[in-house]
Amino acid sequence: MSGEVGKRFEASRRSAGSALRPVGRVAIWAVIALLLVRGLGAVLAPEAASRSTDRGRAEGTDPASAALAVRFARAYLGDPRPRALAPFLAEGTRVGAGRPGVGGSADVLEAELAATQELGGGRAVLTVACDLRDGRSLYLAVPISRSGAGEAAVSGAPWVVAEPSAAGVESDRPRPLAGAEASAIRALAAKFLPVYLAARSARDLSYLLAPGAAVAPLAGALEPLGVAGSVAQLGDGEGHRRTVVVSGRFRDPASGAVYRLAYRLALLRRDRWYVRAVEGALS
Repeated sequence: MSGEVGKRFEASRRSAGSALRPVGRVAIWAVIALLLVRGLGAVLAPEAASRSTDRGRAEGTDPASAALAVRFARAYLGDPRPRALAPFLAEGTRVGAGRPGVGGSADVLEAELAATQELGGGRAVLTVACDLRDGRSLYLAVPISRSGAGEAAVSGAPWVVAEPSAAGVESDRPRPLAGAEASAIRALAAKFLPVYLAARSARDLSYLLAPGAAVAPLAGALEPLGVAGSVAQLGDGEGHRRTVVVSGRFRDPASGAVYRLAYRLALLRRDRWYVRAVEGALS
């Protein structure tokens, strides 16, 4: 009787082993697959990270442009006369005459790149944060042009901004104001720019701004020398939206330095003309 029981037990064990054998094979293959996937991921991860790093490096500001913008910002704030700026400028570029400050208060102690906007076609706007000797900080936006050989040069007048700006530089050159609205546009520019430079709150600009416009004033960082110098437009349209360039001479009240700057105003015509945005512009 015991022999028969033993035979039955052995048969049952073999039957269970046969049933479990496929499950074991599946588990083994699952483990092998997991190891293969993890191993492949470990092999590919450095390559993917390398591609990501290379892409970030390629899309960043090239060292030549960054160095040029910083050197130009130092030179411009210290001595904005044409002879001091000539080595930085692209061929045919004119920035306009200024004069250095008194006592070196506009000298730059530290300068570093704060923002970059690529515009395509080898053009970019680089904003440099400058800490001055008298304790102030100024942000100077510098338009840069690059050649295929990697050379870089300043392509127009810089502009002082309230903070790092994504301002663009139009590819076309300013031209005379068109149409019957020219005098109204000049009048708006003459009113707006002094308030923009002196105001300490955006509320002080609200009467001159289009609904929804957000403009950060310069809180007295500069003061205009007389009324707006020249007002021209980008493009040849006469519609209710215009982009104009207002250029003139501006003084740093702390140092007495005089700079030739250009501001780009995006305008909107409703019941009258309003400013939609303040940016930089080519000289």
